[in-house]
Amino acid sequence: MKWIEAAAIVAIGVLAASGQEKMPTADAVLADLKAGNAHHVAKQYLRPNQTAERQRALAGGQNPHCGILTCADSRVPPEIVFDRGLGDLFDVRVAGNVAGDDELASIEYAAEHFDLPLIVVMGHSKCGAVDAAVKGGELHGKLPQLIGAIRPAVDRTKGMPGDPVANAVRANVENVVNQLRGSRPVLAELVAKGKLRIVGAVYSIETGKVDWLPEAAAK
Repeated sequence: MKWIEAAAIVAIGVLAASGQEKMPTADAVLADLKAGNAHHVAKQYLRPNQTAERQRALAGGQNPHCGILTCADSRVPPEIVFDRGLGDLFDVRVAGNVAGDDELASIEYAAEHFDLPLIVVMGHSKCGAVDAAVKGGELHGKLPQLIGAIRPAVDRTKGMPGDPVANAVRANVENVVNQLRGSRPVLAELVAKGKLRIVGAVYSIETGKVDWLPEAAAK
């Protein structure tokens, strides 16, 4: 049966790339991501949309179903974490999964041009950028600006029980989710109209599992 499932996935991918597929709902996309992450945790990958046919189909255009704002850390590749393939995810990656003007512009572009139903902000355990923000110390080059964007999460979680870096990672995701939801005029209007859902998550480098944050926590 696996070859039938794989063939169906390829066919769906070709339709998506050619613009013939109707965009799924945010709930459907989220369920798909959760299923893909379960494959990653179990190391039982389907590896959909990674064929030569998929690559050729995408030459005519892309139609991703989800935007992912996540860290640039080499241990957090979204296509592997969610068992996805070519053209499935619109990735925006930057240390600490913060959202400066360039990241916001990229997310706005994807949300508007591809009618994305879902955007995921995903932090991860043992994040070096968050660790630097927690520890403080001297920073060089452009790092002070990036780390400065994470410091509100550090201040917010200071004195909380538990690991300070883990606490700040989670709070930073919540802060960025709120930032995106309130980003005017593009993202905030899409959210208000019910066309776009923005959720937060934290990936465990140790287990491979994605922990989805309660949506009410980031409001």
